Amino acid sequence: MKLNLKHTLIAAAFAAIPFSAHAADADNGVELAFLPSARDVTLLNEGGKFVTVDMKKLAKGDKCHLEKDAVIMKVGPGAEPATTRVRYGAPNLSHGGCPFMTEFEIPDADYTAARTAFTAKKDEASKKIDDLKKQLGDKWNELTQQKK
Repeated sequence: MKLNLKHTLIAAAFAAIPFSAHAADADNGVELAFLPSARDVTLLNEGGKFVTVDMKKLAKGDKCHLEKDAVIMKVGPGAEPATTRVRYGAPNLSHGGCPFMTEFEIPDADYTAARTAFTAKKDEASKKIDDLKKQLGDKWNELTQQKK
C-alpha cells in the first residue's frame, strides 16, 4: 500500500508539471503510466545519463533496471514497429536503477497495460477524494480554502 501511495504521489506531482513541450504531440499533453513489470531497459538518451545514486554515467545503449510500477511518461512512437517510446518519470532511489528521465522503448501492448493501470489508480484516488468530500461536507471547504 505504501509503495502504491508513493507512486501515486509521484505521478500526481508530475501531472502538475507541464512536460507537454517534451511530448511528441503537444496536443495530447502528458500521458503517465505505471510500468507493468520489472525489466532491464536500454537507455536511448543522446549523450547518456548520469546516475546520481551510483555516481556513474550510463551511455546511450547501456542497460539499467526498472521495477514494476515505475512511473513512465509517453514520449511518442518507438523506432521499431509496434513500440512506444517512454521516459522514466521518477528519481532513482536505489543502486542499479535507471537515472531520472531515462528514455526507452516498450511494446505497445505493455504501454497500453501500463496506461490502464495508471488510469485505474487515478480513478480510484478521485473516488476516495469525492468520498472524503462527502464525509467532511462544509468542513472540506474550510480545510481547502486558500487564505487571502
